Amino acid sequence: MSAVDIKTTLREYIRRNYLGAASRTDFGDDDSFLREGIVDSIGILELAQFVQETFGVRVETADILPSNFDTLNNLERYVDRKLKTAGGP
Repeated sequence: MSAVDIKTTLREYIRRNYLGAASRTDFGDDDSFLREGIVDSIGILELAQFVQETFGVRVETADILPSNFDTLNNLERYVDRKLKTAGGP
């Protein structure tokens, strides 16, 4: 899966599940999910579950850090790294 496909899949999931009820309709690739109120702490856990189920990678508890899960760019890089380490789906 290409980085573009990963990012598109993640963006659509976040739009559908977190922005639907919010006044905000979009977000930038480097907007902080937590600081901007896009995703809350429970949403980050849901996002980790989505990543596992969708991309077939194991998300360790220790991986759930802002450096991996707080922006779309961080999350896309994290998933890409995990896919390369795991050999990809």
